[in-house]
Amino acid sequence: MAKNSEDLKKRIVALHKDGLGYKKIAKTLKLSCSTVAKTIQRFNWTGSTQNRPRHGRPKKLSARAQLHIQRLSLGNRRMSAASIAAEVEGVWGQPVSAQTIRRTLHQIGLHGCRPRRKPLLKMMHKKARKQFAEDKQTKDMDYWNHVLWSDETKINLFGSDGVKRVWRQPGEEYKDKCVLPTVKHGGGSVMVWGYMSAAGTGELQFIEGTMNANMYFDILKQSMIPSLRRLGRRAVFQHDNDPKHTSKTTTVLLKKLRVKVMDWPSMSPDLNSIEHLWSILKRKVEQCKVSNIHQLRDVVMEEWKRTPVATCEALVNSMPKRVKAVLENYGGHTKY
Repeated sequence: MAKNSEDLKKRIVALHKDGLGYKKIAKTLKLSCSTVAKTIQRFNWTGSTQNRPRHGRPKKLSARAQLHIQRLSLGNRRMSAASIAAEVEGVWGQPVSAQTIRRTLHQIGLHGCRPRRKPLLKMMHKKARKQFAEDKQTKDMDYWNHVLWSDETKINLFGSDGVKRVWRQPGEEYKDKCVLPTVKHGGGSVMVWGYMSAAGTGELQFIEGTMNANMYFDILKQSMIPSLRRLGRRAVFQHDNDPKHTSKTTTVLLKKLRVKVMDWPSMSPDLNSIEHLWSILKRKVEQCKVSNIHQLRDVVMEEWKRTPVATCEALVNSMPKRVKAVLENYGGHTKY
C-alpha cells in the first residue's frame, strides 16, 4: 500500500463510513478495488484494520532458497542434508540445520530412501534389453514353462554392507539417478550355482574357489543336461553372458548336444526368474542364524530342496510382466 499502511487502512474505512463505494475509494487513494474490498471486509469481520497475529514461527527459508534446495537435491540425489545445508549457507549466507533441509524436502515430496541396487546400464545395454523384450513380448506361457533358468550367487554368512540413501519422489525408485549401481559378487560366504524351471528347483552346486570354463563345462554335462532333457524337445537353456558361459569349450558342448540357448541381454538380472529365488533362499537362510560355513552350506542345501514348486511356477509366470516392464521403460531398470 504505502509507507504507513495502517493509516491508509483507517482512511479506507473512514471514506467507506462516509458513504463512498469501493471504486470511488480506490480511485481517490490510487489503490486497487481488491485492496479496498479486503480492508473493509476485514474491518467488518474483526472491528479492526490490523492484521491478525500469525500462528507458529515464520519460515526460516525464503521461497528462492527453498527452490535452490530443491534444485540441489534433484541435481545430485546422493547429496546429504548436511551438505545441502552447507551449500545454502554459502550461497545465501543463512545458517540452516540439516533437519530444516529434510523438512523442506519432505514438503516438496522428496524423502531419503535406500536406493534400489541395480546393475549399471549403459545405452548399449538398454538397447539390447529393449530388443530382447520386443522379441519375447509375444511368447506365451508354454514357451516360458520350457525354459531352464540358471545363475550363480554368493550367500553371506553374516549381513551385507552398510545402507546408502538418495532423495527421490514417489515413482522414481528405478530412475538411473535413484539406483545404486552394483557389480557381481564381492565374502564368510559360499558361492553356489543352480537352476530352476516352472517344474521346480534343480541341482545346487557349491563352487570351490573361482569358477572357470572347465568347471562350468563339468557342471553343465553332469547336472544341467539331464534336467534340460526332462523339459522335452522344446526346452530352452538360459544363462547370462559371463565369459565362462560363452567360452569356446562351453559353446562347442552346447552346440554338440543341440541345446537351444536363449539369446540373453547383458546386465539383466531382473529378467531372470532365478534371481528372485536367490533372494527368497537368502532370506530363509538368514532366519536360521548360522554361525559357521559348514552350517551355512547345510542350511542352504536344505532350504533349496524345500522350495515349493508353486514358488518356481509363480516366478516363471511373471515373465510376460517383466518383458512388458522393460519395454515400458525403454530398456531401463524395472521393479523386478
